[in-house]
Amino acid sequence: MNRRDFLTRVSTASLGGFASTRHIFGQSTPIHKPRRYKHRVQFGAWINDMRNEALPRENWPCKILDDSTEKSIIECLELGRQTGFNQFDVFGLFATDSYPLDIKRAFADKQRKTRVNRILKAARDRGIKNIFGLGVYSWGFDEIIQHDPSVRGPNKHAMCGSAPESFQWQTKLIDVILAEIDVDGFHLESADLGRCTCERCAPINNVQYHCRLNAQTADYIRSQASDKVVSSIMLGWGTWGQDFTDEEKVHLVDLSRHVDILWDQGHFQTYIPHAKRQEFIQTLHCDYGTSGGFWNYHSVRWDRMRWFLPYVKRTGQHIKTLYDQGGRGVMFYQGPTINPAVEVNIACGGRLLSDAGRAVDDVLAEVVELLYRPKDAFARQQLVELFLRAENTYFDHWSDERIIASSERPPPGEQLIGPLFGTTPGRPIYLSEPYLDEHGRQAFKESLLSAYDELSKIERRFTDQGRVQRIKKCIIGTVSDIETLASARG
Repeated sequence: MNRRDFLTRVSTASLGGFASTRHIFGQSTPIHKPRRYKHRVQFGAWINDMRNEALPRENWPCKILDDSTEKSIIECLELGRQTGFNQFDVFGLFATDSYPLDIKRAFADKQRKTRVNRILKAARDRGIKNIFGLGVYSWGFDEIIQHDPSVRGPNKHAMCGSAPESFQWQTKLIDVILAEIDVDGFHLESADLGRCTCERCAPINNVQYHCRLNAQTADYIRSQASDKVVSSIMLGWGTWGQDFTDEEKVHLVDLSRHVDILWDQGHFQTYIPHAKRQEFIQTLHCDYGTSGGFWNYHSVRWDRMRWFLPYVKRTGQHIKTLYDQGGRGVMFYQGPTINPAVEVNIACGGRLLSDAGRAVDDVLAEVVELLYRPKDAFARQQLVELFLRAENTYFDHWSDERIIASSERPPPGEQLIGPLFGTTPGRPIYLSEPYLDEHGRQAFKESLLSAYDELSKIERRFTDQGRVQRIKKCIIGTVSDIETLASARG
């Protein structure tokens, strides 16, 4: 297939999400109906996770919102527009762990608010809804807990779920958000920092506890702004890889009457096991979604050209299977789009969420065409194979058994590239045991160096705005880390 034929083919594919048709005796007959997800979410998750410049001395989560953060987010949103996402979900626009007692004061910084409004407008101009990351009784209430004893329990990061005053603080925050900025929905997160375990709260089953808080919060949002999308995240409600009990599922089904979608993200496998997912989804009154089966979480302290790890096939297969099971949402983790692997992962994710019926290899070829503008079919195919070979080599040497034996929990859906916390960049976690052993690192290194040499031969056959050079930098960054690990181990 030459480039002209390929461009003709992709112009009729799922970019716009329209079914193709054929004409038989004057009648139009659909030959393909896109298997499109309803919730195609660019999940930030925090504002600087998408930042294209490193902040090597900043701890997580970083609250800086400057020119680089704003520009990087908008570039990520533009990639989302090009590839089919329809929601943008992010935390940290105005606060991380602490809103002030006078909550409105968090929104008083005119420069920051101007930046936030530009980001929200950039999303809306691109047909992408803005979903505000909202802590439910936690994430944002540390200062309030410290100063208001009526909401204080054993957990200094979570308000008491049995105290009426806690709900009053929650509604105050929602009221301020609705008054100060124009958002299209809320992401409810109640358990990432744990829960209250005081004498009143402790007897309440974990799932029942969080379902009650989320339903109450969702109902209040609906009472104030009925048009908002409300999503509830089950992170921290159960044990990874272990199904909920029948009693717990009753509470989840009841919660599904109050929200638009339940998210079973899958940081260490989903709570609902793969074999029982379709049955569970059929009991819900709302949509069900995950985070795509696998994702890298990128340390803001790392140089953005330090790693190269595509995972389009791994996420692609999850997206296709989840759709067949009835799932209609994926919170696809974003990252610094200046990194070529991150950019391609996001782009392929968006295209597959727009039509899960497509072959992953075809989508990857389409994305390479979009981003790299190859001058001929050979160059395009070489680059497609480079991304696939890097992914295959890494995961061919990944061992579920080794990971389970080391951590005594399921293999990660979320894999850290480097340490989450700290004030220096830190070590390459994703290249270290138990994910790769010495043999796996050596194989990955050799595969990347081979790709580097092959890419050097064809790099002039793209109109790519520097992307090929960035791939080469990322490969050398990865190889350098592998060699450093080898040296450290003697």
